[in-house]
This record gives sequence, C-alpha cells and structure tokens, in this order.
Amino acid sequence: MVCMDGITIAFGDAYTYEQKCEIARRSQTNLVRTVMDFLRFENYTREELLGLCSGEVGREHLERAMEKSKGGIIGVTGHLGSWEYCGAWVVASGWNVAAVGKAQRDPGVTKLMLDLRAAVGIKHIPRTKQGNMDLIRSVRSKGTILGLISDQNGGKDGVFVDFFGVPASSVRGPAFLALRYDVPVVPVFALWDGDNYRIEVLPEVELVRTGDDENDILVNTQRFQKVIEEMVRKYPDQWLWAHRRWKTRPPGEPPLHKH
Repeated sequence: MVCMDGITIAFGDAYTYEQKCEIARRSQTNLVRTVMDFLRFENYTREELLGLCSGEVGREHLERAMEKSKGGIIGVTGHLGSWEYCGAWVVASGWNVAAVGKAQRDPGVTKLMLDLRAAVGIKHIPRTKQGNMDLIRSVRSKGTILGLISDQNGGKDGVFVDFFGVPASSVRGPAFLALRYDVPVVPVFALWDGDNYRIEVLPEVELVRTGDDENDILVNTQRFQKVIEEMVRKYPDQWLWAHRRWKTRPPGEPPLHKH
C-alpha cells in the first residue's frame, strides 16, 4: 500500500488502478533483483562486473567533469534500477568511489551491506564527525567520485523542493558540498535491461550561484531533484516506491501518505 500511495501522489490519475498495481509489483521485483545481485558482486572480477553492463551512454560526462575539477566530483543517483551496480560499475571503470552509507534497522544488515560495498572497492563514509572530514577529503581528492543517493525523504533537516509537483523534504548535502567546494555534479544511473544493466550518465548539472547561500542550496537541490524526477517518470517501475518520499511535510500541512 505504501507503493500505491507514492505512485498516486506522483502521478495522480495518469495511470489506472491496474497500471499502478503493475508498477508497484515491478518495483518490488526490482528491489529483490537488486538485492540478490548485490550479494554476488563480491565474487566477480572487474571484467565480470563490467560484463554485466549491456550498454552505456554518457561516460564522457564523467570524464569531462573529472578533467575540469580541481578535486573530485559528486555523482548523484537514486533508488532507481540497481543503485548498487551503479557504484560497482563506476569503480570497475577505473574511478575511486566513496559513498555515505545509511545505517539500517538491523546492525547485521548494515554490516553486510558495507562489507559488500567494500568488496567491490567502494569506500564507506559514516555519518559521524570523522565522516564529515572524509566527505571533504573525497570531494577534494582528484579522481574520486563521491556517490550520493539523493532521492529519499530528507526529514526535518532537509529543504522543501518540488518532487512531482509536491513539496518534498530533500537532502541538502549534494548542493552544500558542490557549492562550498566547487565540484561538478553528474547524475549516474544503472537501469535494468533484461537480466543485465544499462548505464546512463547525464550531463553535469550546472550550479546556480547568487551569493545567497541558503537560496543557492534550495535552487540547486531543486535542480538535482528534477533530474531524478525525470528519470523516474521515464522508468516508473524501476524506482523504489516502497519508501514514504513525502513523509515529512511543510509546517502546517497534513500527511499525504495514508499507509
């Protein structure tokens, strides 16, 4: 029911009830496939990991951004397709990758997730004071891509921007880091393509700078969310609808999710 809530908030009556059910079913199937494949990644060689990709477009956007940056770059993605293969592909393609890992409810699941990411070469950055220093080092490190999954509810610390035309609390970290340390932001996605994956790297998102720090964070966060929204519109059945994206509401607004 959580999936149906989100699909309805996002698309309204654009899909019939039956179509929404099918999107929700495929979304859940995608999640299972993503997890099951992720569990096997540590057994693959670099060549085997790259062999799971049936095609790629836009690699040049990463290359150009890295070439022009004085440090690293930020790779923004979302829970679309296989976000775990997204990171594994970037590492196997020759870049250093660091990523912030969100702790799961079960500590055992968190450890397994981080161990599997480490096995494919992704450096974990914890949400701690030390982790904040690692974030800064990553964006300042030439050849490093800081991977940030940026499509979930930002909670009370987020900024409200439109997502599918509805105000949604969104993480401010990508915009804050990009503006503060002057690093390019490039969207990267790994989409399901049959039993394999297809990589789509989109053009660098140009940053807006007005000199008003808070406004710039808001405006650029909106730009990042718009990119993710457009990808979800193209591939609705590959997004993680089992998440209450609009859970946090602006002050005074009633809840949107019914379940």
